[in-house]
Amino acid sequence: MRFALPCLALAMVMIAPASYALCWESGEGPTAIYRHPSVPAEFKNAALVVTGRVTAERNISEPEDPEGFAWTVYTVQVLEIFKGAPPRMLQLLSENTSARFSMDTGKTYLLFVSHSPDVELAGQERLPSDYVDNCGNSAVAEDAGSVIKTVRGLSKAR
Repeated sequence: MRFALPCLALAMVMIAPASYALCWESGEGPTAIYRHPSVPAEFKNAALVVTGRVTAERNISEPEDPEGFAWTVYTVQVLEIFKGAPPRMLQLLSENTSARFSMDTGKTYLLFVSHSPDVELAGQERLPSDYVDNCGNSAVAEDAGSVIKTVRGLSKAR
């Protein structure tokens, strides 16, 4: 019986959705706090909010891992602007970690874009500083109808 509570807590952690595991902030088991901003909060904090179609992706390897890749740079054609003044084509960086926001070429996404003040280099190449937070509300557009509706309302209210 004295092991029942720790085992229950461990089981709860083990069955938590994978997306929450990547967005963990603090605490453990049933007291864990996960980061998932509301649509209005993410809209307010994003540098850009757009829908866009991924037209290309390029994996960039790292000398320490020549078999794999460290980053993916996505080229995104902006289709609709809700916040900010993006160029017609965005370059978005996604680090190859469990916290990445991966996208598929040809698909359209609702994107809450953040800007990193840090300069990331791959050899001599300066990488894009814009990225998408996988813990937020960005998603494939066809699955984000209600979020897009909310974003349109927030955009008009500005």
